[in-house]
Amino acid sequence: MAGKRMLNVDERVKNSRSKTVAQNDTRTMVDAHLYLREHSIRQSFEGFLSLWRSLSVACESGLDAHGLGPAHHRIMFLLGSHEGLLPSELCRRLGITKQSLGRALGELKGKRLVEQRQDGADRRKRPVFLTNEGRRLEAELFMAIRTVLTLAYRQVDGNAVDGFRRVLRAAEQVSQLPDGL
Repeated sequence: MAGKRMLNVDERVKNSRSKTVAQNDTRTMVDAHLYLREHSIRQSFEGFLSLWRSLSVACESGLDAHGLGPAHHRIMFLLGSHEGLLPSELCRRLGITKQSLGRALGELKGKRLVEQRQDGADRRKRPVFLTNEGRRLEAELFMAIRTVLTLAYRQVDGNAVDGFRRVLRAAEQVSQLPDGL
């Protein structure tokens, strides 16, 4: 009898958890629909614009000192994070044409901030690398970005930071779908 009674308690705990999970799932779905309203999406996009502006302002003086702009910075950032990218991969990640990349890379090469080397395995490939000066400048620019984001992250808890990153990853995945949305 005690074994049967214990089983009933276990079943009640299991059923209670299932109901709680179902209630949380329903609540999450309802909450998610609130975020899909036009006003909420406009607020989110305005927040992204504000963040982008803050990050851009943080890097402006470093870029201006070298006669560079945001396009140069985006290329340098990607090379700082993923050294040795091929020009085709830079174009894909940045969503720009070969012509636009070629112009910006030419300017960065002229300032001795990047260089292209022949690939050892495939001589037809010419990956792009930051030079020592390019690495130094990219690190300086990244420190400015890091400062802005660190100050913002310290104002919220880890769940908020994780949620923000999940939204960014999801938006990136949506943008990579063949037909966008």
